[in-house]
Amino acid sequence: MYYPDYIMASLIKKIKKGHTYYYAAESARVNGKPRIVWQKYLGTLDSIIKRHEQAKPASPKEAVLFEAGAVAALLRIAQQLDILGLINKMVPKREQGPSVGEYMLLAALNRALAPCSKLAIGDWYEQTILRRLWRYPKTVFSSQRFWDHMDRMTEDVIEKVEEELVLGVKREFGLDSRVLLYDTTNFFTFLATSNERAKLPARGNSKAKRHDLRQVGLALLVTRDYQIPVLHHVYEGNIPDVKLFPMISEKLVARFREIAGDCREATLVFDKGNVSEEVMESLIVENVHFTAALSANRAPELFAVPNDRFSDIAELPGTRAFSTRFEIWGKECQAVIVYTESFFTQQLYGVTQNLVRCQKKLADLKQRLSKERSRGRKPKIENLEKQIQKILSSQFMEDIIKVQIQEKGSMPDFSYSVDHSALRKLSNERLGKTVLVTDQLDWPPHHVIESYRNLAYIEDSFKNMKNLHFLRWQPAFHWTDQKLRVHGFYCVLALLLCSLAHKTVQQAGVKITIPALLKDLSAIREVALIYPPGTPLKSQITVSRMSPRQKKLTQVLGVQEIIAGG
Repeated sequence: MYYPDYIMASLIKKIKKGHTYYYAAESARVNGKPRIVWQKYLGTLDSIIKRHEQAKPASPKEAVLFEAGAVAALLRIAQQLDILGLINKMVPKREQGPSVGEYMLLAALNRALAPCSKLAIGDWYEQTILRRLWRYPKTVFSSQRFWDHMDRMTEDVIEKVEEELVLGVKREFGLDSRVLLYDTTNFFTFLATSNERAKLPARGNSKAKRHDLRQVGLALLVTRDYQIPVLHHVYEGNIPDVKLFPMISEKLVARFREIAGDCREATLVFDKGNVSEEVMESLIVENVHFTAALSANRAPELFAVPNDRFSDIAELPGTRAFSTRFEIWGKECQAVIVYTESFFTQQLYGVTQNLVRCQKKLADLKQRLSKERSRGRKPKIENLEKQIQKILSSQFMEDIIKVQIQEKGSMPDFSYSVDHSALRKLSNERLGKTVLVTDQLDWPPHHVIESYRNLAYIEDSFKNMKNLHFLRWQPAFHWTDQKLRVHGFYCVLALLLCSLAHKTVQQAGVKITIPALLKDLSAIREVALIYPPGTPLKSQITVSRMSPRQKKLTQVLGVQEIIAGG
């Protein structure tokens, strides 16, 4: 037995009977002397070249694609916020299988990128890089396992997690608290009327016009910049905004304080449907700055300000306004009456359409009464009054259309006409106008108007949550209030992750919408090349070809730290 000091590989040429042959050899120093310890005959140069030319490269058996870019981008943000650690700290469990945090994060990622039911979420997980990163088989993410872990997320836990998350966002990403926007929306469900276990789904004023279905409400508080959600509340679908606002005002004010800190300019902005004496007095007592719209019945004298007192707003082309100070809710406030021609045209069109519709319905009702009289039937005046009241229930119709009920040959009848003076008054005093009120007395009118118009941003958030491809609330196949609240939690968590990704790329100079951002990132795939057994090549993972913008997004969002070959 010998022990070489080192081994060196080399190619050796030997000439035998005038022919050149080649050998692969390994030399080593044995007992201090160089010796060949291994060699293999390769053949002549021509035979070596021929074998090389005839050798075929091993072809992969198959290529498997995994969704990578968007999953990695949102997962990276979740890591920055330590979402898994936060949820698992609040809801600990035995170290057996995925944690509660992993179930919730998987649900949020799925909502953001490919919304599906819990029956299908395991299959989706299997087709993403999460399978490589987490190494769980897809069977652990069955619907029953999901529901079991959702049971651990109580309403109290959800509130605590959200509160800690907001502090983490403020610390890691920063929050602009100068303007905070509050609004509500609702989502219809297909929950049967006979299901009495759930109280959240209820019939109400459906914003999707599905009044035949039970719906669930969602209230959101978001920042003006990048619409980052900082508070959410899932509520019964039959509660109107004006009643909901007082119910959650305490939580709203507390979260406002957490975010605003010492920012004296911080202002809460909301629409007129949320204004009530109780809430406004509470905001004033808590010294929360606000900007809101007022309905006409709260300030008719402000709507009646003549148009010749309005001035053009240089900063907002097409907008005219009149500003004054007045006392309301026991505090001096600034009122800004805003007029725009576009809003006037929009409202006038709506009034005209309703006027035509009501006149037709009244004519049809008059014809039906005539038929009933001819048949000797005598309708009750009370029923007639109710039918007319229902026809004129649309906005402004009772003021414009005058109806007189009388008896005609002991039978009830009515006549109607358009009050043109009321129509002119409506046109001069109401149409095209919005009355805004704020306690920010030093703000110029254009600043007040801009802060209120920022509510359009939160509407964009709601639109994203109703998008067919990304961030969709539906489908929500849950039949209890507790699980619907958890569903709301991970849907808003998905919105939070996407909003922070959007903020990150926007600040890096990439101008893009959230849907376009998710579409670009989702198109980035990991490609696994699988070679058949017995071939010398090992299976490889690479990344699909990227456009220049996709490359920029991966760099900005740190995707390259997670995806293979990045």
